[in-house]
Formats: sequence, structure tokens, C-alpha cells
Amino acid sequence: MKLSLEAKVGIFVIFCLIVLGYMTTRVGEFGWFKGDFYSVRGYLKDAAGVTKDAFVKFKGVEVGKVNKIDIEDDHVVAYLTIDKKYKIPANVILVVRATGFLGEKYIELSLKENPDEKLLADEGVIEESGESTDIDELTNKFGEVADDIKAITGALKDIIATTEGKDGMKTIFDNFRDTSDSIKTLTLRNQENITQLIDNLKDVSVVFKERTPNLAEQMDNVTADINEIMGSSKENIKATITQLEKSVTNIESITAKLDKGSGTFGGLINDNETLKNLNETLVSAKNMLGKIDDFKFYLSFSGESLVDTGETKGYFTLKIQPRKHKYYLLGIASDPYGKEKIKHTHYSANYEGEPPAYIGTQNVNYTSTEANWEENSITFIAQYAQRFFDVVDLRIGIMESEFGVGADYYPFRHEKLQFSFDAFDFAALEFSDDRGDREAHLKAKVQYYLTKNLFVNVGYDDFLNKETRSTFIGGGLRFLDDDIKYLFGKIPVPIN
Repeated sequence: MKLSLEAKVGIFVIFCLIVLGYMTTRVGEFGWFKGDFYSVRGYLKDAAGVTKDAFVKFKGVEVGKVNKIDIEDDHVVAYLTIDKKYKIPANVILVVRATGFLGEKYIELSLKENPDEKLLADEGVIEESGESTDIDELTNKFGEVADDIKAITGALKDIIATTEGKDGMKTIFDNFRDTSDSIKTLTLRNQENITQLIDNLKDVSVVFKERTPNLAEQMDNVTADINEIMGSSKENIKATITQLEKSVTNIESITAKLDKGSGTFGGLINDNETLKNLNETLVSAKNMLGKIDDFKFYLSFSGESLVDTGETKGYFTLKIQPRKHKYYLLGIASDPYGKEKIKHTHYSANYEGEPPAYIGTQNVNYTSTEANWEENSITFIAQYAQRFFDVVDLRIGIMESEFGVGADYYPFRHEKLQFSFDAFDFAALEFSDDRGDREAHLKAKVQYYLTKNLFVNVGYDDFLNKETRSTFIGGGLRFLDDDIKYLFGKIPVPIN
């Protein structure tokens, strides 16, 4: 059958209408198919830029559109159309966002917390809304910042543009130039000392590397001796327990008699007034013992090898800490140079007639002061320390039998690393001995705790006095409060 031209045109028009109708329903499916979506409403603080048919997104996916924006009782209400195939938790909030810096606005369904098992349903309500960033508000803030910067630069211009400002800037640059020249000159003058210091540090590192195995071996020997002492005390502990059991039996017998009121002590104990006085005494004793028990004790043994002079020093110290921020340090030290002996001799004479030519006067009255040193002697340590800012300990007292001050700095909370500086023997500034004029004794040290009991140190001792200054390396043992109590508990007790 042959179709006419009019029939062909009619069939083509019908086909186009079918295609157009299908495309229209796909684009506007929310308005056409009433059963494929559900409606919810939510409250916004501000709907600026949001229009009808704006997108509604959840986790970046388009799930619906804005049906209407309205105001009810001074609140902005957005009526949303959500596709039923998307399951939205009921605890979402509304946030107004933009697709770009100048892009169109849309509404984001954002989760404030973990997703709720309950889902949004038809005629549901979203009560909360989040804060949104308004581009206009940001632009205004940037404008205010720009105005502030302009005001600051204007003020700087007014200051620098004046004669006084220019002179001040010139003075600042001149001072900076003078400071840099001084630093350069100081560096050039002390280049030899800096080189010597670097060489000393190299020597110290070499000596430390060579002596570390020996120190470790000595520490192992000390640990083995301690273990042997502890092991040998087991039998004594058993004997002590047996003796205690006998003592407990005797005490039970005595307490039974006292409870019956037998004897003088029984009568006193059963007297209420006596018991009251005894309780008060015990409470006082308990309070006093409690305060003593709060004291902490630290016992240290250490040695230092003076690399430049070949001498050695030894230290034995006891740290008594009644409170967290203060302590007392007592001890003795072996010093190869010993302590200073100062001798004052007073001369007085009266010549009759002509005095000798080398005196030149008839009356002679003067005092001679002589300073000598007793080498390889024992010196004493007695200091008081107070902590400041939780990182610095300041000390004052006797250091190696001379008055001095010191400081310890702990840069880290664990206090494994310690920087120390001591200054003492200031009387040396007034006298000289057979070693020449003496300066005060200054000592700098860095100490690191490898374990809670074992430490090593390195430093520079007496660096103001050429004859005795030296770098040193050393190490030692520190017994903490718990260690001391444990060791004293292991001391054998003689049993008769």
C-alpha cells in the first residue's frame, strides 16, 4: 500500500509528538508522577540566593528539588520534593551552599552526627539548619581588612616620612650594621678558641667511645653484685618470718591478759581517759610519720675523667626532697686539686734610730696573705635547691667545700636530659697561690639518663683557669627512693 505525502507527514508529526511528550515527562518527572516523590519541609536561618526548583543534594548527589520558599512566623521555610528511591536519615540538617564562588545556590542535606535509623517520610519536618557562608558577607569582610591594611600603611608612611622617622630608621640600620660587624670581629678574634673547642669535642667523643664498653662492663658487675646480695638474703628472710610468727603468738597472749584488765598495763588500757590520751598521742605520731614518709631520697655515685689533665674526680651525694619543688643536696667529693688553705701573717716592728734602707720607716705594720692548696683531699657538698617554672632548679650552698651557686635546666618533661652550670670558690679572685692568679671556679655539664638508674655526662670544668681547666666525661649510678627502700629491706637481720 502506497502512502500519500500527507499521510507520511502526519505519521512523522505523531512520532515527534510522542518523543517530545516522553522527554517532557523525563525532565519534569517530579511534577508529573505524583507517586515517585515525597514532600518535606525544613527551617532555614537565611534562604538568600535559593530559588524555586533549586537542587537538593545529599552527600553530593541530587535527590530532589526546592518546591517553594516561604516565611511562617518569622521563620524561613523551604518545602522540598525528595525522590522516593533515596533513603534519607531523619536527623539531617539544612545547609545553603553554592556550586562555585559565583555559582547558583542549592540546599544540602547534611549529617550532623551518625546516621539515624529513622528515615525521612512524607510530610516530615527538618528542624535544624547549619551555618552557610555568604559571598557578600565575605566580600564585605575582605573590604574591611583592606581598609585596616590601608590605615596601617598610612600610619607607617606618616611616621617614616617625617625627619624624626627617617633618622630613627637610619639609626636602626646603623645599629644593625654595627652589631653584625661586632659579631664578625668577635668570631675572627676567637676563631682559634672555636677551633680548639671543636678539637676538644672530637677528643671527648673518641675517649667516650673507647671507655663506654668499660663503663658498661662495670655496670654489669655492679648489677650482678646487687643480685647476689638479694639472693643471699632469702634464708635470713625465712628466719625473720619464723621469729615474727613466734612474736605474734606472744603478742596474742599478752593482749588477752590486757583485755581482761590483768596487771598494771591492763588497768591503764581499760581506763577510758588513758585510752583517749593514748589515741591523741598515736594520731600525732601518725601525722608526723606521714610527713616523714612523704620525703623522697636519691643516692648517687659518679665519677668524672678530666681528659686534658689526666686527673679524676668522684662524687657521692644524697638528695633529700621533702616537697616536689625543693630539695637538699648533701655529699662528699674527691678533688685532685684539693681545697685552698689561706694563711694570714701580721708583721709589726718599731725601729729605734735609723731603720734599714729597704724598710724606709721606723714603724712597720703590715699583713701578709699566703694561699696554698692541699691536693687529693675530700671536699664537702651541702646545698639547698628550689624549682621554678617546672624546668629550672636554682641551687645555693657549699660546692666542693666552697660557697657557690648553680642551676639545672630540664628541657623535656621526662627529665632524662639535664644541663647544669656551677659557679663557686669566689674567694680565689682575692688571692693567688703557687699556681698563679686564680679566677672563680666555673663548671658546665650535660647529663643524660640512659635508664632510671644509669647516667652519663660530659662537660668543661674550671674553664677560667688555664692551669686546671679541662673537658671531662663520666657516668654513674642513681638509686631512687623505691630502690633505697628495697635495698634496706634486703639487708640481713641477725637472728639470735
